[in-house]
Amino acid sequence: MTTLTAVPNAAAVMVDSATLLVAFASQEGDIVDQHFGSAQAFFLYAISAASAALVAHQGFGYEKKDGNEDKLKPKLIWLVGADVVYCGSIGGSATRQLISLGINPVKVEGGPDVEEIIADLQRQLQGEPEHWLANILKRKQKNQAESRFADMADEGWNE
Repeated sequence: MTTLTAVPNAAAVMVDSATLLVAFASQEGDIVDQHFGSAQAFFLYAISAASAALVAHQGFGYEKKDGNEDKLKPKLIWLVGADVVYCGSIGGSATRQLISLGINPVKVEGGPDVEEIIADLQRQLQGEPEHWLANILKRKQKNQAESRFADMADEGWNE
């Protein structure tokens, strides 16, 4: 496995508006097999229509599925900047908190392979993405355009 640079959160990984930052709640990184709140690890991929690369990994200690909200904070902090997070299950509070951070949670059952999910996302990015994915891409493009104009204003750009 490639050595990954530690990142404080997903936002530290710079990607363009056509690239998704997708996290997978997975114990080993091969299948989505973790409940969001008690996930022992997240694997973060940069996914575009043409490529996919593991860009970061973050481990967390063992947590019981006990409804304790405090265990969500480190996970939420690390996921800031991600576009999507896939998990085996997720509670309502975690779902609301992710959405408020601009992260789309996706619950998948049966422990699907990470590689299969990535291939499906790439197919959608090459063609017609599902509505939820199209909305994420539109938001990313809008945010990147706003950021570009803010950068120009900071530099004293004039017409």
